[in-house]
Amino acid sequence: MAESSGKRVPLPWPEGTEILYLVDISSFVFRAYYSVKGLSTARGEPTNALFGVANMLVSLFKDYEPSHVAVAMDSRTPTFRREIYPAYKANRPPPPEDLKVQFPFVRELVEAFDLAVLQRDGFEADDLIATAARTAVRSGLKVVVVSADKDLMQLVGPDVVMLDTMKEKLWDAAAVEEKWGVPPSLLGDLLAIGGDSSDNIPGVPRVGPKTAAPLLAEHGGLEQLLANLDKLGSKALAARLAEHAEAARMSRRLVELAEVEGAVDLGATRHGPPSKERLGPVLDRFELKRLKERLFGVDAEPRPPAPDVEYRTIATLDGLRAAAEEIRAAGRFAVDLETTSVSPVLAEIVGVALSWRPLEAAYVPIAHAAGPSLPLADVLAALRPLLEDPSLGAVAQNAKYEEIIFRRHGVRMANVAFDPMLASYLLRGEGRAHNLDALAKEILGRSTVTYEEVTEKARGTQLAFAEVTVERATRYSGEDAEVALALADAMAPRIEAAGLRSLLADVELPLGRVLAAMELAGVRIDADLLGEMSIDYAVALAALEKDAYAAAGHELNLASPKQLQQVLFEELGLPSQRKTKTGYSTDSEVLELLAPLHPLPAILVEHRLLAKLKGTYLDALPRLVNPATGRIHTSFNQTVTATGRLSSSNPNLQNIPIRTDRGRDIRRAFVAEPGNVLLSADYSQIELRVLAHISEDAELVAAFRAGEDVHARTARAVFGIPAGAEVPREKRAQAKAINFGVIYGKTEFSLAKELGIPRGEARRFIDGYFALHVGVARYMEETIASARETLSVATMLGRRRELPDLASANHNVRQAAERMARNTPIQGTAADLLKLAMIRVDRRLAAERLRARMILTVHDELVLEVPEDEVDRAKTAVREEMENALELRVPLVVDTGVGQSWAEAH
Repeated sequence: MAESSGKRVPLPWPEGTEILYLVDISSFVFRAYYSVKGLSTARGEPTNALFGVANMLVSLFKDYEPSHVAVAMDSRTPTFRREIYPAYKANRPPPPEDLKVQFPFVRELVEAFDLAVLQRDGFEADDLIATAARTAVRSGLKVVVVSADKDLMQLVGPDVVMLDTMKEKLWDAAAVEEKWGVPPSLLGDLLAIGGDSSDNIPGVPRVGPKTAAPLLAEHGGLEQLLANLDKLGSKALAARLAEHAEAARMSRRLVELAEVEGAVDLGATRHGPPSKERLGPVLDRFELKRLKERLFGVDAEPRPPAPDVEYRTIATLDGLRAAAEEIRAAGRFAVDLETTSVSPVLAEIVGVALSWRPLEAAYVPIAHAAGPSLPLADVLAALRPLLEDPSLGAVAQNAKYEEIIFRRHGVRMANVAFDPMLASYLLRGEGRAHNLDALAKEILGRSTVTYEEVTEKARGTQLAFAEVTVERATRYSGEDAEVALALADAMAPRIEAAGLRSLLADVELPLGRVLAAMELAGVRIDADLLGEMSIDYAVALAALEKDAYAAAGHELNLASPKQLQQVLFEELGLPSQRKTKTGYSTDSEVLELLAPLHPLPAILVEHRLLAKLKGTYLDALPRLVNPATGRIHTSFNQTVTATGRLSSSNPNLQNIPIRTDRGRDIRRAFVAEPGNVLLSADYSQIELRVLAHISEDAELVAAFRAGEDVHARTARAVFGIPAGAEVPREKRAQAKAINFGVIYGKTEFSLAKELGIPRGEARRFIDGYFALHVGVARYMEETIASARETLSVATMLGRRRELPDLASANHNVRQAAERMARNTPIQGTAADLLKLAMIRVDRRLAAERLRARMILTVHDELVLEVPEDEVDRAKTAVREEMENALELRVPLVVDTGVGQSWAEAH
């Protein structure tokens, strides 16, 4: 068995003491379900609750090596407590469907651990644990109750403790008394008075534990307290206890832990270490390989990455040419580059790995500090015919990275047929890591050598990859190529079965090539202008600081939450909003709520905005200019967002404010090269147009087909503005907020907050909208109903998003998932549409041999750098391809603009 994790909580008894561990499995099932989100097997079976329970059991056996164990499960029929009080637990909703399906899984897991199971119809797990604990103590055993249930704390005493393995907390009698104010012997009386809303135990209204604890401690118990009500100092409290005395007595019977005759055989609880032969296959079936390793130490002994793997070094050009012939005969191959940088625009090639047969790979060293190496030019000459031949199928993990580097060396990959990273993202966008090591572990069941391991030097320092020996590089890089090929074979059928082949082959893979060209092209910035703006912002920030000091009445550190809390809520007496671990929140949302009440919050909001823009863009962008190209090369990410939208990093251009003067200021610094202009092409109201299409709402469809102002039309309907009358600007703005609020699932509360109106008025606005747009209302209802059945939603192109929280018992969690179910098909389809447009624009520019090139995409906008003599042709080509990227019931409209800077063009 593997060594202890070191997280073992010390027990109060000497080593060698015989201890019975009683596991409250039902409690852990529910806690695990709500603590862990989004886990499922590759077959789609939810396993979040199972994972939590398995983790708890593995921790128990690994850290405590128990000799006696039993697992308690709840009754399959109503318990005796329902006879005492029919409303007992009546307010509990049924378990979510994705939890219910895991109950048999948990039973299968417990049986694989070969654990004694305590279960009796008519009794709860708590009763069986209490019976077993009392029986064990009478037999001379000590007891550890593995749970966090407060009801079971009644059992705690000299021979019984409670262990919460999730929080690594041990409850002895002193800890229980410190928590509740009474010893465990009086906890049942305390719970009877306080009641329990989760179990629907009535107790005594408006008498909580803090009030009841000293009374019970003074009088010695519930009955003694009820017999001495005339001695209480508070007549109102005495009257309340007298009025509800019978409810308290009934509650006491409900919380009392019953004795279940004949329910426990202590001999059956004796247990040795879990059997790898019996438990291992179950952990494998539910893809809990990490837990299997923790328990059995399967990685303790070195093992090959796969049976009969062969990785070899190609150290001669003849050997490389022979490999190229074999690849051409095979018809497909995986390629993996080893380089000097994670940035493909800066990276230099150190070596190339190739795999074209299962379990085999070859590594071509190019720039290692020692050992054999081949000239880069010769290697590229041998590989170019393979990489540029569309009849061959290339596999690459994160193919965009390889493509950018090859393009820098004059090689254009024309045949990427599979990318495991993109395939993983399409199969499950959330809750899964898409890197090669994680996919190898999850899908192939293989542990791979990590980059950190292969570059590790003595004393923990890291080598540059060029310093790694060729032998180690062959082992590492060959594995990467070979595993990528194996993943393609394993994942392609899953892509096909999920109906995602076209989305991968016709959208994501060709988009990768477009993004590679965009990243390589980069964008020019005016560093001098940014420097001037940075100075102006510094002056403005200094002025805002003085304004803040004047509003506060003294100097303070505007970046210190503690000082802001003191000034805002103590000195100025402004109403506090949300409480955090460090005090009341002073985030921007809170400050905006407080702004109408005092000048300081508005000053702080403006100061934060300027400071963020200055640090994130004005000061940072010049440092990101590539010295070789003089341009910024942002990275576009395909596998980050759940909706399918692209994101960008280094720098993140998606967060530049679009509609503010400050944002436009920053866009002035993005400029065209001399002799060129920037062309901006922006979809008009794309998400509303997608909504009109998929909802088939007659009003929306008619408005877009007629070319009407949709927001003005909504304003007329919601606010009763006569046809032909001018729509006031503020009413149109409110209607716009309503139109987009519907897409994002805004409630009347959030809409009221955004518009600064009463909730009732916001509710009337929303009701008015749905009264006008019956098709949208029907779409929203049908989408939620369908999503609840599959716990997922899909875009028009078949991109799926898993939403397990639709089955959550937590209202807020479920409501958030419903909002995602409403907006994901709209936002995701809009994202897919833009991707199709980018692919079409790229092909059109190439077909017409235009020198114009796409350089940026932000939200629904494309930005191109265009030679001045191509502007009209490029504008026509871009608009036509974008407006015809997808056939909808309503026309797609693209707004274009041209200028020397991004701000001028937008």
